Amino acid sequence: MSSALETLIDNARHNEVVLSKLQAIEMRLIAVADFASLLDTLLLALPEAFGLEDVALFLLDPHQDTQTLLTALAVPIEQWHGLHFSTQEAMWLPCFTTPPSPLLRALPEDPLHALFGEAEVASVALLPLSRHAGLIGCLALGSRDATRFTADLSTEFLARLAAIAGVCIENVINSERLKYIGLTDPLTGIHNRRYFDLRLADEVNRIQRYGGYIACLFIDIDHFKNINDTWGHPIGDVVLKAVAERIKNMLRLTDTLARYGGEEFVVLLEQADAAQAFVVAERIREAVRQPAIPLDNGALIPITVSIGISSFVPRPQDDGAAVSAQRLLHEADTALYRAKTTGRNRVVAFTTEAAADPAASPSPEATS
Repeated sequence: MSSALETLIDNARHNEVVLSKLQAIEMRLIAVADFASLLDTLLLALPEAFGLEDVALFLLDPHQDTQTLLTALAVPIEQWHGLHFSTQEAMWLPCFTTPPSPLLRALPEDPLHALFGEAEVASVALLPLSRHAGLIGCLALGSRDATRFTADLSTEFLARLAAIAGVCIENVINSERLKYIGLTDPLTGIHNRRYFDLRLADEVNRIQRYGGYIACLFIDIDHFKNINDTWGHPIGDVVLKAVAERIKNMLRLTDTLARYGGEEFVVLLEQADAAQAFVVAERIREAVRQPAIPLDNGALIPITVSIGISSFVPRPQDDGAAVSAQRLLHEADTALYRAKTTGRNRVVAFTTEAAADPAASPSPEATS
């Protein structure tokens, strides 16, 4: 057998192995249902399957819409060091031709080294991620072998991977956006009750397993029915949006705010004990109280809120996460009732003594 034929056979076998691995990655990409799984496939499974030194994913996000969406869905994007969001001035954009196609090059003293941070990369394959004739990002594959990606090599497999990755990224982002809409209150733009219940159960479960503490605030706008009766429901909506915004401004990014129903809001404070929660609740109460909410006609509507606080620290005798979460929420609601029946425009923390009082059971009439 001639050496030329042997080389041809070896190349065919090599391509068969590459294609098999590529198909496995593609099937994983097609099956992903969320952004976290997508990142695991591109940034963890892909370099492992192909022996790459590093893989970086750059997504164009000029208005930070995608980052805002993922943050709202509590996707921990910071845990993937290879994920980057770029503006339209991204350094890799001028590298591509029109129409864009994969670019292979060695990196001696090349500014594209910056794409991989501290990784020891000697050659790179830049895969343009396109949708609807426009670039949405770039997938950068880095190898410490300077001969791994060179301009004379075929890019057919890489172009196919780029095409599939582009479609899957767009589909996952759209799916996450629909998920966000389903977990968001359409009036105020903050989370809804469904999202909060899921988040609360997750946090309680995490604390029961690993320790820590959280606090819950139940917030109710005082005399909100009178506002609707006096000014009308459209003005009531203005008040709800303004109150939601003022509460949000008093919270950290790690805290969770949701509209629980009507004029009620709930807040989950991570790593906050009862004393810290009380300080936050007082800040919220004061931020809502003044200044009065202005209307387009120049009128001012004074608003106050009542707030109930409960805190959770895991105990050996705790029930499951779902039961403990509901108990925490009920305790905050009980404390809110006490705040409403003892004068409104105040913060009350849950105590077992108050809970033992038969008059401490919340009622619909007391929370208006």
